[in-house]
Amino acid sequence: MQGNGAGIRISGNPQHPISRGFICLRGKNFGEIFSSPHRLRWPLLRKGSRWQEISYADALTTLADRLQRCRQQHGPESVVFYKGESLKHQEISHYMRHLAHGFGTPNYITVGSLCHFAMTLGFKLTCGGMPAADYARIKTAIIWGANPAVALARSAVALKKAVQEGMKLVVIDPSTTKTAELADCHLAITPGSDGYLALALIKFAIENRHITPGPVPGQGWDAMKGMVLAVSIPDLLHPTGIEVSRFHQAASLIFANLPGWVQTGSGLELQPNGVQTVRAIASLLTLLDPEAVTAPLALPLTALPGIDRYPAMAEPIGKAERPLFAANLGQGQGMYLPQAILSDQPYPIRALLVVGGNPLLTFPNTAMYQKAFKKLDFMAVFDLFMTPTAQQADLVFPAATFLENLELIDYGRMGQPHLGLIRPVLDSGFGWPTWKFLFRLADALGLGALLPWQDNSDALTHRLAGSGITLADLFATPSSTVGYQREKPGDGWNTPDKRVHYFSQAVEKTGNPPLPTPDSFRLPYGTDQEFPFWLSTGDRVPCYQHSQLRESPTCKATLPEPFVEMHLDAASRLGIGEGDRVRVATRDGSIDLGVSFSAEVRPDCLRLTHGWVAANANELTGLDILDSLSGFPWMRALPARIERTSG
Repeated sequence: MQGNGAGIRISGNPQHPISRGFICLRGKNFGEIFSSPHRLRWPLLRKGSRWQEISYADALTTLADRLQRCRQQHGPESVVFYKGESLKHQEISHYMRHLAHGFGTPNYITVGSLCHFAMTLGFKLTCGGMPAADYARIKTAIIWGANPAVALARSAVALKKAVQEGMKLVVIDPSTTKTAELADCHLAITPGSDGYLALALIKFAIENRHITPGPVPGQGWDAMKGMVLAVSIPDLLHPTGIEVSRFHQAASLIFANLPGWVQTGSGLELQPNGVQTVRAIASLLTLLDPEAVTAPLALPLTALPGIDRYPAMAEPIGKAERPLFAANLGQGQGMYLPQAILSDQPYPIRALLVVGGNPLLTFPNTAMYQKAFKKLDFMAVFDLFMTPTAQQADLVFPAATFLENLELIDYGRMGQPHLGLIRPVLDSGFGWPTWKFLFRLADALGLGALLPWQDNSDALTHRLAGSGITLADLFATPSSTVGYQREKPGDGWNTPDKRVHYFSQAVEKTGNPPLPTPDSFRLPYGTDQEFPFWLSTGDRVPCYQHSQLRESPTCKATLPEPFVEMHLDAASRLGIGEGDRVRVATRDGSIDLGVSFSAEVRPDCLRLTHGWVAANANELTGLDILDSLSGFPWMRALPARIERTSG
């Protein structure tokens, strides 16, 4: 890291066993975030329509007093602790959940309410977890509803290398993405129809390749087999828009090159049929690779003190509606937060602490969350910038960046058995690391015994005790990483009975189909004359991380304005030209923005990114229709229309 321009130049570490020195555009420009003149400098307390600078001590006292007042008047469950991802903390999530539960509230909520966990849930219910890519062993990779060439640039390096060395690549996505350009076969599927294609591939495996799940048939395999054999491949393919000949070409390529691996993306989970779709894909995976390792890798760490002495707690928000989400993630479902605040159901919610998150820009139905947050008795935000969420708060704390933070990160979650250390390399002189904020808040709440350390190095020393790795070990290596022994997964899958669950009794108990049936993939409604396009509201771009890095001048220069992408042929039919302003509308709302033409986009599709204040994609999304198992909102494959407003 060297001085340059804004004062910092960041480069990769070639000795790091995971990154190998790779650093993305966002990482290269993070020094501009560290040095940004827009960063929060002091705690701010709302006084009417104005903000008053106050000391950290007064801010902590105010926060603790208001949270305790809500606990006394309405019960501890009336307080919600929300953690986002803008501060990039893995270890911090353990601290914050611990503090919330020690306080007595079950309502620890994260961005997991609408990101990644529906995929995790679908795989966990079926085969116990999501396997990581083992490019030394697999012969085919299926990238399904994901675009790692843009969204996961570091992992895309390994993917490209494997393709160059002969691995087959199949991409299933409505758009001709950068990843699809690398593929041996690209299936441009109709949005929202992925589950049907997964069943068609299972049927092909059974009928054309005589593939079975292995020596121990999974729970409900006969039912799954009977279901797919009863439906013809043309009938399964009809909703997908994929021609039978094209399907057979792709299926033949896949099953002639086994074992195979599947990477799924958020394009699948942010639909009303998300978990059932992922369950179908997970079922397919068990045929592609009966030896897939789905046991999660993680180094066992010492539990936090007091974890066995939490007070009795109510059920978290959303558990009654989506019990599998709450039971498997151990959190409240944030999509039910507005309902709880506005209607006091299942109980009153009166206070909210937001750490490193911006739900007013990243959650669906922005107007509903705004209305709910205004009803709160108190809201505090801990973040780097005065985000739209922070602007609505009563108290705002300035945060430190990860360049000023010390924390553990376990790369086992990505299939790499290495423990790493994020080390502070700079000090801006303002803003607290998140661990310090939580430790001092615990003290102010009279809960200091839960997080009894003055510094995170002491906490990490406690956490590492008994792991075989010390903090000194991590500091001593050039990359601040130490490998650990991969746990043997044992025989069978990572489910309680070591079997695949094609038929899920847990799903059946919720009133949903225990098999991922064709009927379970049906969307509540599709495109029509009024809304003839399929809209995706969250496509990734290289320069931004969702709503983050908007304050970086270099990132902003790369993509300064919001726009919607569409195919030139579709635009021509509607009289829309390059540079025009357009209005994009769904059944939930509309936004005005610019338009750009892209040959990547299907003629019946629209794409836009989220995170723009001026053209907030979540004014187009709603809370009325949620995935029946995860509670995830409908943000992909949304019926929409577009019209020209001005030239």
